[in-house]
Amino acid sequence: MISAKNAVVWTNDSTREVRVAAQGEYRPDTKGGMWGDPIGASYLQWEEMNDSQRVRLMLETAIDLAMQGFDLAAVLREFAKVEEFRALGSNSYPMCRALTKALIGRSLEPNDMTFEELLDAYRTK
Repeated sequence: MISAKNAVVWTNDSTREVRVAAQGEYRPDTKGGMWGDPIGASYLQWEEMNDSQRVRLMLETAIDLAMQGFDLAAVLREFAKVEEFRALGSNSYPMCRALTKALIGRSLEPNDMTFEELLDAYRTK
C-alpha cells in the first residue's frame, strides 16, 4: 500500500492509462504517449494537504478522468493502491460497491463482512 501523501498519479492521455506509484519509485514508460501527473503530487499544495483533502482530490480526479474517457474501473483499481483511498470501501456503502466491482468484478456491500473480508472471500482464487 502507498500512503496518500506519498502517492503520485500518472495518466497517459493518448492510451487512457492510469498508474499510481509512491513518489520517486516509478515513472511509467513514455512509449505511446506522454505521462503526466494531473493531481500534482510533487507540488507543494499536495504536500500541505491532509489525507482527507488528498482523497477528495483523488475522487474528483477519478470523476474527471472518467469524463475524459478513461475507464473508471481501471482508475479505481489504481487508486485503490492508496491506503486512504482504499479505506473508502470500509467507510461508505457506495464506495464499497464501486471498489468491489472494480477490484473483483462484483458489486458487494459489507453487510456481515468488512470491505477487506469481502475482497478476500470473493476474489477469484
